[in-house]
Amino acid sequence: MGILLLLCFSLIISFSSGADTIYANQFLSGNQTIISKDGNFELGFFKAGNSSNYYIGIWYKKVPFNPPTVVWVANRETPISDRFSSKFKLKDGNLVLLNESNTPIWSTNMISTATPASVVLHDDGNLVLLYGSSSSTPIWQSFDHPTHTFLPGSKLGLLG
Repeated sequence: MGILLLLCFSLIISFSSGADTIYANQFLSGNQTIISKDGNFELGFFKAGNSSNYYIGIWYKKVPFNPPTVVWVANRETPISDRFSSKFKLKDGNLVLLNESNTPIWSTNMISTATPASVVLHDDGNLVLLYGSSSSTPIWQSFDHPTHTFLPGSKLGLLG
């Protein structure tokens, strides 16, 4: 029992202490976030304005605004109502947002037989899906799917 509690506590500490990566056996839920190594960007669940719904997105961490300055949103067309029962995780080769009913409401929609190794929030605000233990080439990246904000290094157009 003590080992299980220590393992759970270690997982909570890893997310709250600024980890920049989600691995295949982990997920974000509730107040959990990941933070880019330089501390400029944070990924997690947030509310937009007076809405009672939640979104998963990336925002500037060091800019002290409430609500935060959001730069990318995964599920802007399909918000969730309960961030504590929802999960943002790697599943079947994709990064997926599961709602409170465990139904996928957003996905990277990559067709691959490989298993993703990790999702990393980079210092430039780009969220990348990587396969393999030594891969540095993103299979999917948020910069290829901008929402309403362009960050330095992001693409403008398909050939960007």
